[in-house]
Amino acid sequence: MFALTSLVGAVACSSKEQTPAADSAAAGAADSSALALAPEVRIVSPLEGDSVTLPFTLRLEAQGVEVVAATGTREEGKGHHHLIINGDVPSDTLPLPPAPVVIHMGDGSSERVIDSLPKGPHRIIAVFADGAHVPWTTVKRDTLQIVVK
Repeated sequence: MFALTSLVGAVACSSKEQTPAADSAAAGAADSSALALAPEVRIVSPLEGDSVTLPFTLRLEAQGVEVVAATGTREEGKGHHHLIINGDVPSDTLPLPPAPVVIHMGDGSSERVIDSLPKGPHRIIAVFADGAHVPWTTVKRDTLQIVVK
């Protein structure tokens, strides 16, 4: 956080010494940095379009939020992962339903061994939700298409 604050301060200070064209470029760079830090979850393994054999480990990363065990309450910027396989997010305002529709990772983990999918194509959606399992609509979701061999 300190490094980011220092970087933003340095960009703000240095942009005053530049020409207007350079000011625009500096402002664009600052905007890109802010966008890069937007809260999101990503499925980092397997990769989009991969063919996998069972069992496989699905790995997630979170940016701009803290992954913690489910507490039953809503804490700003904190939550845990959920996986929806071959379905859609049922609601953005209600707690996510139990398995088999949703795999809750309420222990605060960022990996899950998947061992029981039929052969063929599958879509997996990663959703970040608060301690009461209500999706954070401010955290970008990730979707992955894979094929089980």
